[in-house]
Amino acid sequence: MSIYKIPGPLLVALGGLFLSSGGTIFRSFEMTDPWTIYFWRSVFFTPSVFLFIVLTTEKKSDLFLKFKNLGWVGLLCAILYATSSGAFMFAMKHTTVANVVFIISTQTFLLAISGYFFLKEKINLSTFIAILMAGAGLYIMIGTKISGGTALGNAFAFVIPVGFTIIVTLIRTFKTIDMVPAVAVSGVFAAVVGFFFSGSIAISLHDLILVFFFGALQYAPGFICLTLGSRTTPSAKIGIFAFSEALAAPIWAWMFVNEVPPLGVLIGGAIIFLAILLKSVRE
Repeated sequence: MSIYKIPGPLLVALGGLFLSSGGTIFRSFEMTDPWTIYFWRSVFFTPSVFLFIVLTTEKKSDLFLKFKNLGWVGLLCAILYATSSGAFMFAMKHTTVANVVFIISTQTFLLAISGYFFLKEKINLSTFIAILMAGAGLYIMIGTKISGGTALGNAFAFVIPVGFTIIVTLIRTFKTIDMVPAVAVSGVFAAVVGFFFSGSIAISLHDLILVFFFGALQYAPGFICLTLGSRTTPSAKIGIFAFSEALAAPIWAWMFVNEVPPLGVLIGGAIIFLAILLKSVRE
């Protein structure tokens, strides 16, 4: 069965699971420059997405058309993908894995709001209550001294859900355009930017193996699944199924890099989880 025929919610959930190990992988690098990691991840990420496009395009003569049909919308999505992925690197540099992942989970509510205003999707009472609960959870998580991390790291993290919300809104507005090529173009942008801003692109064998996994086997399938799933899944539900990332990421960080989430993250994250559970049950 073609991946294009897999139900959208399932693809979104799979995308979240693929991406959930990102923080743990980042913490495992020997190199510490986010720009260098950004560059090398793109080196392996970009060919992987291009390979996927080639393998899933029945008529090879249509390959050029897929990129040509992106237009300004696809170019904007590519820029947003590249920006969000870069923000992830710097967020991981300056705050905890748990903080980053739970801040990313706010995309559930940003997507619901965006869907209401731009896609004419209604926000029911349960959604409104869930948004209020999430706001309270976020305040406990990053608005008090209980939680660890830094304001700079949290600010970088907030770029990610904002960028993803805009991307999903564009994907759902222009459903006839296949945005997977935009994911590939974003890798080209990221590689060029990362190369010029990195202090050095020297890399150890340990990090080379790790960054191959990061780019080709984690990041590429994650964003391919999220991009394809967003075409057929209502905006408000995308965030719910993508929450698979938030559920799994702190577990990987605790198991493999011994990063214990601060009390504020656990309390705030629990409230956010209850909010999303409410929204999920009601719908």
